[in-house]
Parts: sequence; C-alpha cells; structure tokens
Amino acid sequence: MKSKSGWLFVILIASVQLALLLIAVVTLFGWFANRAHETFASQACAENGLIANQIFAEFAEQKVGPIQSNGQQNLDLASEVLSGIHMPNYGFVCLVDPETATAVASNPKFPSVLLAGAFSNSQIENTESSKTLPLLGLGSKDHPSRYMHGSMEFNQRKHYVTAQFEPKSGAIILVAQQPSQAVATVSSDIRSARQAFFAATMLIGLCCLAAILMVLNRITAKVETQNANFEDEISNQTRQVEQTQNAVIFGLAKLAESRDNDTGEHLDRIRSYVMILAKDLQYRMEGLDDNYVRNLALASSLHDVGKVGIPDSILLKPGRLSKAEREVMELHTLIGGECLEAIQARLGTDNQFMQIAKQVAYYHHERWDGNGYPHGLAAEKIPVVARIVAVADVYDALTSKRPYKDPLSHIESKGIILSGSGSQFDPEVVAAFLRHEDEFEAISRPQRSISDEEARSEFHVLCERAQTLAE
Repeated sequence: MKSKSGWLFVILIASVQLALLLIAVVTLFGWFANRAHETFASQACAENGLIANQIFAEFAEQKVGPIQSNGQQNLDLASEVLSGIHMPNYGFVCLVDPETATAVASNPKFPSVLLAGAFSNSQIENTESSKTLPLLGLGSKDHPSRYMHGSMEFNQRKHYVTAQFEPKSGAIILVAQQPSQAVATVSSDIRSARQAFFAATMLIGLCCLAAILMVLNRITAKVETQNANFEDEISNQTRQVEQTQNAVIFGLAKLAESRDNDTGEHLDRIRSYVMILAKDLQYRMEGLDDNYVRNLALASSLHDVGKVGIPDSILLKPGRLSKAEREVMELHTLIGGECLEAIQARLGTDNQFMQIAKQVAYYHHERWDGNGYPHGLAAEKIPVVARIVAVADVYDALTSKRPYKDPLSHIESKGIILSGSGSQFDPEVVAAFLRHEDEFEAISRPQRSISDEEARSEFHVLCERAQTLAE
C-alpha cells in the first residue's frame, strides 16, 4: 500500500512538471508570436511613414493647396500624386477630408460609394501609446500629435496604418497595408512549431514518466524483496527466541515436576486441557483473545513451580499428609507466585505472559465459594486463568495414578467435577468441560497404563490432536 502511494505521488509530481512545461511552451510561443507581429507591425508602420513623407514632398512640389477651397484643382493634383504611389501587400493610400470623413482621393481608386463616410468612426490603435484614438482627431488642435502609427480595421480586415495631417491641403494622409505574406507565413510556422513542440513535449514527458515508473518498479521490487527477506529473518529469529523461551519455561516446570513421582507428562496434559477450555470460553468471556489463550496454555505449565520449595519428605510422601504437612504443601502457591512476581519485577515490563503465569501459580487452588487457598478469594475475584487451570488440574489429578491412589475413570472424575460446580469450580468453566468431555477422556485414557509403550504413543497423538482442534 505504501508502495502504491509512493507511485501515485511520483506520477502526480511528474504530471505537474509536464503540465508546467507545456504551459511554459505555450506561453513562450505565444510571446514569440506576439513579438513577431509587433516587429512586422513596426516595420510596416515605418514603411508607411516613408511613403507618407514621399507624398508630403510631392504635395509640396506640386503645390497642392487646401482641398476645401478651389478643391477640384487641388484634388486633381493630389490624385495625380497618389496614383504614382505603389503600395505593397494589397495596401492603399488615401486622402481623407476631416470635415466630411470621406476619402476624397485614393490609390488604388476605390468606389466613392464605399469610401463615403467610411472614416467617421474610425479608430487607430496607436502602437506608441497603446491607446485607441479617433482618426479624424488628427486635424484638431486638441489632438496630442499630428501623426499616428498603429492598426485599424478596414472592410473587416486588419491593416497596419500611418495617419498624418497635412496642413497645406488640410487633409489627412492615410497609408495602410495588410499584414504581409511573410507575416502570415511566420504565424503559420509558429503555430505549426508550437503544435510540433507540444507533441514532442508530451512524448518526452510520457517517455520520462514511463522511465520513472520502470525505475520505481525495479526499486520497489528490490526493496520488497529485501523487506521480505528481512521479515523472514526477523520471523525466524523471533520463532527461535519463542522456542527457546518456551523450552526454558517448560524445562523449569519439568524441574519442579521431576521431584514428584508423576511420569512428567502431567504438564502436557494440563496444557492440552487448558487450551481446550480457554478456546471454548474465548467468545464467552472478555479478554481471551488468541494471544492470551496461547500465553495461558504455556503459563499453565508453571502452575506448580512452587513445589521446588517443598521438602521431599512431604512432596514424595506416599500416604496422606497430616494437617501440618498439608499447610506446608499449600505454601507452594505462595512460593511459585512470589518467584514469578520477582521475575516480572526484574523484567520491568508489563509482560502479559508473566502476569498470567503469576496469577496461575498464586490462585489455581482458590475455590469458587471462597474456601480455597492461599488468599481465600471467591467467585469472579479469582482470575479467570486460575479458574480454568483449577478444573484442568483437578481432572488430571483424579484420572492419574498416584502413589497413594489408583486413577479414577472419566465417569467418576466427571461426577466429582460436576459436584464441585458452584462450590469449588466456576460453573461456566465446568460447562465448557462438559462440552468437551470426550476430548478430556481421550487425552486422559493412555496415561492410566503408562507402562505400556503403545499407550504412551497414543497419548502423544491425542495431545497433538487436541492441540489442533483447539487451534
């Protein structure tokens, strides 16, 4: 998921960069096109100015006077001068009467019907001041200048124009030409270049993006492989640590059990019984998640670890214990609980396993009615882990052979467990026992004839099967 997020982030950054590049390209070509048009406009206006100066000089030579008085003679002279002017790029030159807003003479000769009143509202976009000014204002004293260079619309076409007031004739000389073929060609070339560059930029951007994704894919694959190897190594090390921890814990419990005359398989049976009960109660009691159940099954092995502090004369006595001996024997809960509590304090952490193990060692001989030991806890004040181990421990003791007794059958042991429900045992744990009594019986059966090697093998198989069913 993190890898996909990284890819999306890179794609986003690359896309933004590509978009910025395209915007820069479009802006650059737009600026270049504008500069080209400005350059051509400036050149055209300069050329128009030269033509206007040529007309002024010829008007002076021909002594063209005001067109408003004795107008026809002066108009004829003006027309003769204009007829000799050659205009490039489909341009024209005309003499405009400011009073009538009419082109009174022109070259080439335009129909007068088209020119009559054609300039009454004409505006010139002045290239020098970037202002739009009326053409006819050139003849007035209020106009800021006597000439203008710029552009204007004529017959719905843009023209580059130079307009200048000629005081001797009292008219405005307007020289205009359309954008040249060169301008059109350059505009077309710029447009084509912009499209080509746009396409090339897109292609390069996509190629770069593909390359980035390919490199990212390889890097991600390599990192994932390294992470997988690292996780496998950590898992192996964790598994080894857990196996070592379990072996040490089980070895400590075996050490305590080895002083008893039991076969040593008591711990295996207890763990199987506890796992079965805890799995059944997992969804009926709060806090019994999978990890808690696993820790409880392992911690159950330490329920009698305190027996290491009990003298052999009492621990290994073949007959029943006296009251004084019983009191000493009962100390194994305190010895085991305090030992595990000291270990927990030494670790200095809130370790769940050690907390469970301590509770099991302290309280697995407490009774539901409060008549147990060592603290006389009752009902739900007894930790649930101790209530579960209590049923498992008593059932195993009943069905196991001891120096002072023969093993009881499953039916007899079941009856004793049932009779203790609500007094010695938590009724809910007893109910879980009843739901799985067949599994309990199957696990307990082989150890009743422990000298038989075939029964031993059957016991191990049944324990493993119970473990599998519980999981």
